[in-house]
Amino acid sequence: MNRHLLNMANAVRSAVSAVPRGEWGREVGTGASGSATSLIDRAAEDAIVRYLDENHVGLSLLSEEVGFVDRGFPDILVADPLDGTHNACAGIPYYSVSLAAGRGSLSGMAEGLVMNLVTGDVFRASRGRGATLNGEPIHAAKPGRDRLLIAYTGAAAVPRTYDILPRFRRTRCLGSTALELCAVACGQADAFFVNYSDLRKSPRIVDIAAGVLILREAGGEAYDENDEILDMPLSLDERRNMCAVDSEEARVMLR
Repeated sequence: MNRHLLNMANAVRSAVSAVPRGEWGREVGTGASGSATSLIDRAAEDAIVRYLDENHVGLSLLSEEVGFVDRGFPDILVADPLDGTHNACAGIPYYSVSLAAGRGSLSGMAEGLVMNLVTGDVFRASRGRGATLNGEPIHAAKPGRDRLLIAYTGAAAVPRTYDILPRFRRTRCLGSTALELCAVACGQADAFFVNYSDLRKSPRIVDIAAGVLILREAGGEAYDENDEILDMPLSLDERRNMCAVDSEEARVMLR
């Protein structure tokens, strides 16, 4: 299945590059969540749907724009075809495609892949078999480095966010949840923290399914806002505030 995920990611990258850059942000409809769909989102998702159909892949689909598509298979592809649309449309080179396959819930994901659509870097994981970046094993915890936090710090951030920031030496807000989770997984950052005052803006399972599996296989963990291990149903209806950490020490720093 990981071969199919990589092929799908490459198909998305090709589809995105084929769209004239000046057209990327043009609205072309409304997605399953009720938010506007841009041309670049549509092109990315169409590439995934086309790959599934043309290659007779045994997966149903849960995706950001089309919602749930029952293709008659119990295993589900949980896809965010373009994670970081605002970055892409603004010309900021940090956006990705996020693909995970499994069943039941977030904890039931068995395969995951996140591709940086700018650099081509590929994060992958299979449950129980570890995580890799471009084929090389990755590990979350990197003792002894400067503490770095990735956190949402925009207008809808809860006030507690600003109490947490000084506990870390450096803070970043990068704009692609999947890649930000992978940054913790590969040791680039110690923690990722997102806590919106408006839950309608919080991450959905399509944003995090692959990244959380990659993080866990790299030795990190993700928690909900109640400090319990994060799990979510396979549905676009539910959103959760969350944090991801490389170690128990980082988890304590976020409390």
